[in-house]
Amino acid sequence: MNLYIRALGFNNMTSRAEEKFIKTGIKESIKEGFVIRHEKLDRGVIILRLSNSTGLYVYGRYEKNTFKYEYYFPFVVGKNLSENEEMTIERHLDKESYAVICDELKTGVTLIFYLQNVMDYLEYLYSGKDFKIPDFDPDIKNDITKVPIKNKKVALTGLSLGGIIMLPVRKERNSKKSRQDEIARKNLIQAAKNGDEDAIESLTIEDIDTYNELSNRVMKEDIFTIVDSTFMPCGVECDQYSVIGEILELREEENIYTGEKIYIMVLECNSLIITTAVNKEHLLGEPAVGRRFKGQIWLQGNVRFTD
Repeated sequence: MNLYIRALGFNNMTSRAEEKFIKTGIKESIKEGFVIRHEKLDRGVIILRLSNSTGLYVYGRYEKNTFKYEYYFPFVVGKNLSENEEMTIERHLDKESYAVICDELKTGVTLIFYLQNVMDYLEYLYSGKDFKIPDFDPDIKNDITKVPIKNKKVALTGLSLGGIIMLPVRKERNSKKSRQDEIARKNLIQAAKNGDEDAIESLTIEDIDTYNELSNRVMKEDIFTIVDSTFMPCGVECDQYSVIGEILELREEENIYTGEKIYIMVLECNSLIITTAVNKEHLLGEPAVGRRFKGQIWLQGNVRFTD
C-alpha cells in the first residue's frame, strides 16, 4: 500500500480495503469511459478524483483491449511553476514510473522528484520532438530518456504524513531589494556552474560569512528564529525532503469518499513554491497564512512538456 494515501483522507485504509477501492474505481472509470489511453504504446491512465485538487493516478497497460492495472500513486495539483535550466528523467527499476533530476534556477540546488504526468512524458518522447525516434519503446530504449531536457517549467507539489505548525519570524521585507538580490545570486550561481572562478569564490565567501553569523547568533537565539525556512533531503529515498516553509495560501478540502479533511498549503521553502497536502488529523497546530509548516514531504512534480 502506498503510505501517502493517508495524506489525502484515507487515515484508516488497510491493504485489503485499498485493493478493493482501486479495483472498484477502475471498473467504474472504464464503464464511464474515463480512461486516458495512448493507442500506439498501449498504455492507459485513470485519474480517481478524491477532492477538488487531489486524486489517485492509476497507471496500466492494455493487452487485447483490456486495461491491466500496474500501480497507482496519490497526488495533489500544483499551479505555481518553477523554472529550471535542464532536467533528466529516468525510469524506476521496479515499474514504469519516473524520477526527475533538475537544476532549479532560484536556489541553484539539484532537485529529485517523482514525475506525476507519466502519459504526457511518454507522448513527448513518442512524438520525437527532441529525440526524433519514431519507434520509441520505453521498455526497450530507456537509455534515451537520460538525454537532458531543456527549459521546461515544473509545478512542484508534496504530500506529507504529518507535521507541526510554527509561528512566523519577523522579517524585514524590501521587495525591490530582495528581487535584485535574488537575480544577482541566480546569475552568480549560473556563472559558477559555467566555471567562473570569481563567482565560485564569491559564493564561497558568502557561505563562510553566513556560517559565522549563524554560529554567533545560535549561542543566544533559538535556531528556528534564525532559520525561517529549510529544504533538505532526508531518509533513504531521493524524493523525500524535510522542510520548513511559510504558508502563503491555505484551503481545506474534503475527501469525497471518507469525509476526512485535507489541508492544501502553498509553501515557500528557500524560494521554492510547493503545493503541499496533509491530512488534518496528522497536523499538530492550527495552520494560517503567514505561519510556518515543519514536516517531511514526498516531492512530486508536473512537468509542462508542451509549454
